Amino acid sequence: MKNTSADGLRGLAALSVTITHFIAAFLPWLLFYNYGTLFPQARDAGLATDIFSSPVLTLFYNGHFPVLIFFVLSGYVLTLPYYDKADATPVLQRRLWSRYLRLNLPIMATIGLAWLVYWSGWMFNGEAARLSGSSNWLAIFYPAGLTASGALQDGLFGSVVFGNATLLPPLWTLKIEFIGSIYILLFFLAKPARHTSIPMVLACLLLHAVHADQSIYYIAIFAGAALHRVRLPRAGQLILFATGLYLGAYQHFRVIYDFLPAPHIWDTKSFYNALGATLLCAAVLSGFGQRFLDRPAVQYLGRISFSIYLLHFIVLCSLASAFYVHFPRDPLHIGAGFILYLACCIGCAWLFERWIDRPAIALSRRFGAFLCGERQAQHRPPDIADG
Repeated sequence: MKNTSADGLRGLAALSVTITHFIAAFLPWLLFYNYGTLFPQARDAGLATDIFSSPVLTLFYNGHFPVLIFFVLSGYVLTLPYYDKADATPVLQRRLWSRYLRLNLPIMATIGLAWLVYWSGWMFNGEAARLSGSSNWLAIFYPAGLTASGALQDGLFGSVVFGNATLLPPLWTLKIEFIGSIYILLFFLAKPARHTSIPMVLACLLLHAVHADQSIYYIAIFAGAALHRVRLPRAGQLILFATGLYLGAYQHFRVIYDFLPAPHIWDTKSFYNALGATLLCAAVLSGFGQRFLDRPAVQYLGRISFSIYLLHFIVLCSLASAFYVHFPRDPLHIGAGFILYLACCIGCAWLFERWIDRPAIALSRRFGAFLCGERQAQHRPPDIADG
């Protein structure tokens, strides 16, 4: 049975990534403790900077943590039929065969849009980076010399298969999403009906052997699939939710995290963010915060979450960067630019979800059903569970 809390959490995670990139572009010093190699430390740090760069507040714009939440939720949602149906094989097969179209049709459309904006000369991120100080991050995107043939190649397979993110930087995660979803679907199609723990552990060891430090992202997808067997009492939900937030807010150079051991085989922040995402999702999927996550506005964010994730970077580097360049850079105008940025992201995502993402889900489902001989699946309405 569909878990609506997963949809709501996905929407909040997409919103967090969107906010993170605005902060990284125009207030980069607030992320120094989260990503010290990318962002400068504030030169004249005052009380406001200390507060807004603290683990408690950066939790709302720590983009790595919500990305790990995406991976955990993907593992959970993709394998839901295995635990919800007597014979889940046809559904898992359909999802396996439809996965490329479901993910890549929207990706192709977004890369085409990014290329059009770039070709038209409407990317202002370079100028904005010189003013904001985000020279190690915002300035590196959309360099001169990008070609239409490169955009076409990325749209067809470069992004979703190889993680090429030249025209859309967040797409490095979609490679992991695509390949990881293939891994998890094949695993659940092949694994034995009993004694599944050992095969799961062996699969994670194999993932580490193949993907090294990036294996933590693929393991997060497998961890999400394992959450189907987790049912927590109310007290347990609260403890795991709080622990998940604590690990999700992990920062370098902070006393409250100094006692945590370094995992060595993975990046420390990625490891603790992945662990935090798994614990938080375990609490939410067991019912924690369901009343809030089921609110219509939060559910709507979940519905357009993929569209927001794909489109927001184009808005950031064009409209938001242009606003930052051409208007005063005081708190009032930065706040106004932020509101404009969010409104444009949500508005564009509404259109994109309706005209691109929803048809992509329907078309990919029909394609998967055709290959697997499931005629009845062709007429069902699009479902975020296939997202």
